[in-house]
Amino acid sequence: MSTTTRFIHQSHASRIVFGRGRRHEAAQELRTLGVRAPLCVSSPGSAAAAAGIAASLAHGSVAPAVTSDRARVHVPEELVDEHVRTAEEASVDSLVAVGGGSAIGLAKAVALRTGLPVVCLPTTYSGSEMTDVWGVTKGGEKRTGRDARVLARVVIYDSELTDGLPRSVSGLSGLNAVAHAVEAVYAPDTSPLVAVTAGEAIAVMTRALRGLDGGWNDRDRDEALYAAWLCGICLDSTTMGLHHRLCHLLGGRFDVPHAATHALVLPFVLRHQEPWLPAAHRELIARSADGRDLCTELLRLARAFGAPSGLRQLGVGLDDLAPIARRLAQGTSPGVSPNDEESLLALLRALHEGSLAPPIESVGDTAERNRCVGVRRSPSIHRRDVTGSPRSLAPEEESCQIHC
Repeated sequence: MSTTTRFIHQSHASRIVFGRGRRHEAAQELRTLGVRAPLCVSSPGSAAAAAGIAASLAHGSVAPAVTSDRARVHVPEELVDEHVRTAEEASVDSLVAVGGGSAIGLAKAVALRTGLPVVCLPTTYSGSEMTDVWGVTKGGEKRTGRDARVLARVVIYDSELTDGLPRSVSGLSGLNAVAHAVEAVYAPDTSPLVAVTAGEAIAVMTRALRGLDGGWNDRDRDEALYAAWLCGICLDSTTMGLHHRLCHLLGGRFDVPHAATHALVLPFVLRHQEPWLPAAHRELIARSADGRDLCTELLRLARAFGAPSGLRQLGVGLDDLAPIARRLAQGTSPGVSPNDEESLLALLRALHEGSLAPPIESVGDTAERNRCVGVRRSPSIHRRDVTGSPRSLAPEEESCQIHC
């Protein structure tokens, strides 16, 4: 797909076990790692699934030393402290996370402090299980960073664990995952491998979500989880840009729901970026949309799954738009479009009203595109240290995975 001749690609070595019913192989995977006394963590919503997996582990001669269903969004530091103490007192030798970003985030935070290996069984499409990003909240402030110690040693994708997800939760979580792949296409540190992965992820997830919109079956759920894995690879491999930064600003300032915000924002940011996308990237996105206009299709799906129709539905007023645009322009939002306040304010106004512009081919006007060429663009965020060394991220660099 790509004519790129210069790039850096860094990948991580998690073992991936995929297929219906494969959660029952968790005991075997733990034994292969040489561990037999895990701490199993989940959120209250995944407690039943976690209990079933704990029973399966015990049947496989891997008796969980401790189980906990207290994982919470944003991973409070006091909760991490409690679980670190529990792990030490119970002589835990590993961590098993069952759930979405909250449970996986808690396991990662404990692993950062203890060095224990992590095994993940995702129940949503967050992508957290595929990244080396950790995040902990203390006193309302989030600290995040990247560290190889938190990367899952094994990820078991069993779509039966997603069968009980409500339709709206499934759809919005899936669209959240698509955002990782879309931004990976035009990320400043993308690579040919990531671009191909992103194209497959977008195509498969949107196809699965169309199935959900019409009445999901097992194959649709299998495909959605497969696509979520690919989206997680994209999230881990590249620098996330304007879409993710805007969602984080909205979440921090207005406490809006994470997945629903991603679902609303994505088609508008992609439309905003389209005029400046290289031809190869536009072609990839067009192919992944199966003949549809991807922005229009993403917006249709978002509304079908209950996403707000515009920012005003989230309590964001017209007077709030200029400060948000100013913050975005001052911050670091890698991407292909200009990063000036005027352009960003136009994007926010469209988002506020929920009015998506037509495809660029229908507009046929390149004057604005030409006018903005050369406008300052800020340096990138979420960029890893290519040496692999752990580092902390600034608060504005927070990875979306800890919210999912």
